[in-house]
Amino acid sequence: MNGFTTTVSGYTPFVERMLATVQEQGIQLVSLDIFDTLVYRRVTRPTEIFKFAFERVQSSLSLPMTAAEYCELRVSTEVRVKRETAHGEVSLETIIAGLPFQPEVRAELLEAELATEAEYGFVSEEMVQLVEALSDMNVPVVLISDMYLSKTQIQQTFFTHYPQLLGLPLFVSSEYQKNKASGTLFHLVQGQYQIDYANWLHVGDNRVADQDMPAKLGMHAVLLSSQLEQTAILRQEAGLFSTPQPFNAARLIASTLYAPSGAGTAFSLATFVWGPILLAFADWIIDQARASNSRSILCLMREAEVFAPIVEWRLAHRQVKGIAVHKLYASRKSTFWPAIDVTAEQWFEDLVYVLVQRRGYSVSDFYRDFRLPQDDIYHQYEAVAIRDTDGVFHQGMNLLKLLTDKARDNKAAVEAYINEQRARFVRYYEHHIGTPLSESCVVDLGNGGTIPHHIECILGCQSAANLLFYSSERIYRYAQKTHFSTFIGAQSDSRNVRQLLSRSPECIEPFLVGDCGTVTGYSDDINATPVQADRIEENSANVKAFLAGLHAYFSVHHRYDLPFATADQVLPILFRYLQLPCKPEAQLFTELLHQDNFGSNLAYPIITEAQCEEVAEWPITDFYLTFSQYPKIKVGRIHWPQAVITLCDDKFLARQYGLMSMDTDTDVLNLVERILDQQWQSFSVYGAGLFFEKLLPYLNRYNLNIEHLIDRKADISGPYEVAGFTVKPLKQALDEGCGNILISSFAFKEEIARNIHEQSVERGLGNLNILSL
Repeated sequence: MNGFTTTVSGYTPFVERMLATVQEQGIQLVSLDIFDTLVYRRVTRPTEIFKFAFERVQSSLSLPMTAAEYCELRVSTEVRVKRETAHGEVSLETIIAGLPFQPEVRAELLEAELATEAEYGFVSEEMVQLVEALSDMNVPVVLISDMYLSKTQIQQTFFTHYPQLLGLPLFVSSEYQKNKASGTLFHLVQGQYQIDYANWLHVGDNRVADQDMPAKLGMHAVLLSSQLEQTAILRQEAGLFSTPQPFNAARLIASTLYAPSGAGTAFSLATFVWGPILLAFADWIIDQARASNSRSILCLMREAEVFAPIVEWRLAHRQVKGIAVHKLYASRKSTFWPAIDVTAEQWFEDLVYVLVQRRGYSVSDFYRDFRLPQDDIYHQYEAVAIRDTDGVFHQGMNLLKLLTDKARDNKAAVEAYINEQRARFVRYYEHHIGTPLSESCVVDLGNGGTIPHHIECILGCQSAANLLFYSSERIYRYAQKTHFSTFIGAQSDSRNVRQLLSRSPECIEPFLVGDCGTVTGYSDDINATPVQADRIEENSANVKAFLAGLHAYFSVHHRYDLPFATADQVLPILFRYLQLPCKPEAQLFTELLHQDNFGSNLAYPIITEAQCEEVAEWPITDFYLTFSQYPKIKVGRIHWPQAVITLCDDKFLARQYGLMSMDTDTDVLNLVERILDQQWQSFSVYGAGLFFEKLLPYLNRYNLNIEHLIDRKADISGPYEVAGFTVKPLKQALDEGCGNILISSFAFKEEIARNIHEQSVERGLGNLNILSL
């Protein structure tokens, strides 16, 4: 690992911070969570283990079900078995025993699950480094986990090649019927070690179990999390797509264990979002280059600031030889003039038409480009947009026609300028690149493929391949002469991602093009040195952090030998990012400026407070509906509408996609957080249905007491039993002294709240405290 991923001491940034904390705070005991802290899995989500386990023995069992169906059964069985216990902690054997199969089938499934855990699980080398360093400091380490696997199962499944881990004390909830989330497992360890909580440091990934509870006990707690809402993002990706993502562990490791002190959102964005996307893109580029027998990969500026290093990293990881990577300094501006074919009959008229259509192109720009001397017309109209000159009259003459006539009179000078620009580009290419274009593939971000086409026109030959990250239908303007291959293309774009990117390129370009200024032309020296617009200094710190984050992700992915990622597999990440940006992502883009690549030195903010105010005034619901029907609304004014909506209401888009519905784990977790925030320890619950079944394990885990379980069904059929509770009518619960009431329903929460209010008032109880989603 190099400078991007380790410190001068040779430790990762995370390990170095932990060791510093141990020394500064006088820590006498360190405890580590196990799963997604010490042990990771090469799966999309942990429950995928159940699916793979079934596939491992499917042929021998001959059960009439699919692997996906078994996965659901395995998950629901675990929930049911936990619900049937007072403490909610059970073993793997107990869970498997709850499956509706014969004993020999259950035994085979249990062994298959453990074997699958061993196959897909791996130990974090970074955490092993921490354990070894703490051992050298004579600081004891214990492992502590809320998990159904036993101590022996964990050790035999994951630690067989790590003697330094096998010797560590290991406390697991299934063996002690105590857990971290309630604090009882911490109490057990504290009792055995007789250590003051103030001298204890705990590390884990769960906010409640590994941060809130330890902090409540007075421990030092370190939560493995980045600036992004990682858990919510992974849930959203899974809710929108069923695509395998075996690289998610690398996202978690890189974004947490390699983040330098004070790492901001840009680093997290690179490691957790763009890392796997660009790794898949880099591998695709390499495969395309090899397939086309290219000797060089030419990454166009400004994208080359990111594309060139990521390709070089992957070439090194894959040990691919014989392909050079070059930054080809070219932009729409610098290749526009050299690419004009002055031998074509209508070249001049076509040139005027193209420039007149350009957004923001002014009379001043027209004089400059057509080599016209400044005169009275220039001084009077220099700031007027060329698009508007057709409706302006100067001394009775149409201004656009007047300017066009002036330019035509200077046609020879323009032609000479074009030829000079072509000669300069050719000189630049021959000196700085050298490899013939026909033996090189050209890499561009997208979307219209203008620059690669220009380069082919200038050099008079086709490249071995023209590779785009994404494209729009504009590439077919050049179909007669130039062919393109696209990473996010027709073969993978099942969610119209290309259209989203074409509509809002500002949401990706500030990082993917770096902070360097666009190329405006080439000097008249022997090397035709590229001339660039001003660097966007305001973006530099974030761009540097982003590149460091990319390197961290690439390094982790390679270190753990994770499978190659494909466009199909990273599409969920890109789609979620574009359509449902989380608040930190959206907030980051209020700090970034964007610069057009046609040579302007002007940079403009991507998201502003004025944009947010404009969307809020629609209001948001109306704006979203209009935007959904007409995606190009406010193009050029509201650059990334989805991010602006998020800044106005960070849950709005998730609600629109149905990701906040009552049957999701997100609702359960949100309700639990509300209970904890209100510091309710004892209360009644109204609603004994499916939502309650999902909620109950969390209530048990946090030692929350249910005084009464209420449901309307009890009014109709009388009291009945659910999970060891007697379900009562509301009237009976109120008569027995019901206090705070939690509504465990989403669809009927208003109706339930109204019923509670009416019956409590009828009994003279006043307004009871009611909590719901």
